[in-house]
Amino acid sequence: MFKISLLFLVTGILILAFAVFVPAKESSITINLYDTYYILSSISLFKFLGLLGLIFAGLYYFTEDILYSKTWSIMHLISFICLIIHVWTWGFVERVYFGNIQSNFSNNNTAVTDIDRFTRIQQFYVGVFMMMIIMQFVYFLNLIVGFLYQKSSPEN
Repeated sequence: MFKISLLFLVTGILILAFAVFVPAKESSITINLYDTYYILSSISLFKFLGLLGLIFAGLYYFTEDILYSKTWSIMHLISFICLIIHVWTWGFVERVYFGNIQSNFSNNNTAVTDIDRFTRIQQFYVGVFMMMIIMQFVYFLNLIVGFLYQKSSPEN
């Protein structure tokens, strides 16, 4: 079986390559949180996620023996990959729906159902995004429980 640190390393390198070669320079992702809009550059966000993957690779490499559960580590890797896929699809969905709403505004055919649909999709994506961000703390929980379990276990 592969080591989790190696899988995070490969993921981080692939995401950095994705950030350099795939998104357009003017592409951005909008996050609406409590009537505040955060506009992030797609390239910067994917570079950050790639760097985060490399950081997690280093953390897993040096703390693999201390961690409590390999299952939690796999769950963390899966949630990290889901976060990346989620951010990528949100950028795509936002461009498609927002483009359609912009064209309807220019034609004065704005349908309330289109705006309501886009708002619900945006709320779903932001909710899942926050959940995936919280899931990244599984590593630290795994590390803390590993420390506690090793300290409380009897020495042989």
